[in-house]
Amino acid sequence: MRLDQAVAARFPQYSRRKARDLIASRQVLVNDRPVAVASRNVEDSDRIAVIDDLPPFDIIRESAEWVAVNKPAGLPTQPPADRSARSLEELLRVKYPEIYLIHRIDTPASGVVLFARTRQYAARLSELFAARSVRKLYLVRATGSTAIEQELTIETPIDGKEAITIVRPLRGDLLEVEIRTGRTHQIRRHLASIGLPLLGDRRYGGAAAPRLMLHAWKLELADVGELIAPPPESFGLL
Repeated sequence: MRLDQAVAARFPQYSRRKARDLIASRQVLVNDRPVAVASRNVEDSDRIAVIDDLPPFDIIRESAEWVAVNKPAGLPTQPPADRSARSLEELLRVKYPEIYLIHRIDTPASGVVLFARTRQYAARLSELFAARSVRKLYLVRATGSTAIEQELTIETPIDGKEAITIVRPLRGDLLEVEIRTGRTHQIRRHLASIGLPLLGDRRYGGAAAPRLMLHAWKLELADVGELIAPPPESFGLL
């Protein structure tokens, strides 16, 4: 079946003419890749996604080799397994011919996410992250954080693996957190383990809040320098 026919059949809200317009503007993905040819044949097993309502997100900086984005809270970094929501990776594929996900942050978190734009630079970034040559700084708001008066380091293993989190007080309930490793939910789990669950983090015992108060504030790495994502209004700092 032609792609424009398949879009109209799978998504009844779109006419075949509208489907062709979406395809021409690279807003239709087939197996996670944008396709701009309406006559392309697709199989029943092919995954088709339509990106017709692009949520706003800020490009922090970009080059021919990479792009850094300030991800909004609630937007997955990569497609969820059940494809129930659009992801930042898919949205970027509408704009860039090539995009490679190197690292990710939790869906309810906001902040800096760095993508490679070439396969060669994806390998370079992967090496830097694996070698812990990337400095990762976060802003968090947590219950009880006003009790922190000086820098502390948490080194409790996570899932049997080394995990290092450095916590620094800023003002009020605001903390700066640096992670030297990248374990699943590392900041959330480590801070909850010392009685400082993040605001909005129901999974780990945090008090109610409009969102998870976790923001990827800065990335610092060779070749790129310092990438800074100002926290959004929803973080409550303005």
